Amino acid sequence: MVDTDRTVSTRRDVLAATGVGLLVGVAGCTGNGDAPADDGGNGTEDGSDRGTDDRNEETGDSNGEANLGKPVAFPEDVSCPVCNMMPAEYPKWNAQLAHTNGDRAFFDTSGCLAAYTAYTDRFGGPDADLEAAWVTGFETGDLLRASDAYFVRVTDPDHVDDVMMRNPTPFADRGDAEAFVEEFDAYGDGDIITFEDFDKDLAMFYRERFIQGDGGMDGDMDMDGGDMNTNDS
Repeated sequence: MVDTDRTVSTRRDVLAATGVGLLVGVAGCTGNGDAPADDGGNGTEDGSDRGTDDRNEETGDSNGEANLGKPVAFPEDVSCPVCNMMPAEYPKWNAQLAHTNGDRAFFDTSGCLAAYTAYTDRFGGPDADLEAAWVTGFETGDLLRASDAYFVRVTDPDHVDDVMMRNPTPFADRGDAEAFVEEFDAYGDGDIITFEDFDKDLAMFYRERFIQGDGGMDGDMDMDGGDMNTNDS
């Protein structure tokens, strides 16, 4: 909305300084509300172009570094760089991350995310730091910022009926992770970890055969990467 008092004051100043002719030119540029100014289709003073940018940021559009702190919709035609499955087909388990250079990667499970973060070069990732990552909460089904989540280091594929048989299972709250641990004798407090604990040992445990180059989903789904006994009851 135009401030009429400010507009009138400005016009009087211009009139006193430069005369009526210049005032008419100024009025033609600013408009008096009777008709919109013609901007030639290259954007307007009302911020319509900025509105497009705001919508991109609100939806977490992957275009632009300003949006790297937000997750985006999982593309239907993008495969997991670790196992080659399609993350968009597994909304209950999928995960994603963004690099500081703007590159993003999408995963069908948190286990594949663990493998990628530990062996980024192995799976075609860029030489750029991690900006942020998100995982799907086991109980909520919502995307959680991985750095805020708690994970249970699940070792038995029979304990969680999820994709790829075994994954570090994400929870929004530590209390929920503790409640899950209490349901199984196999786990203790030492099996509750955070995203900072995603290292090469964890990656090898969950995705050894993909890291070693025996990947592909057309064979045995044995994910056994060895023993990981960290139960601190």
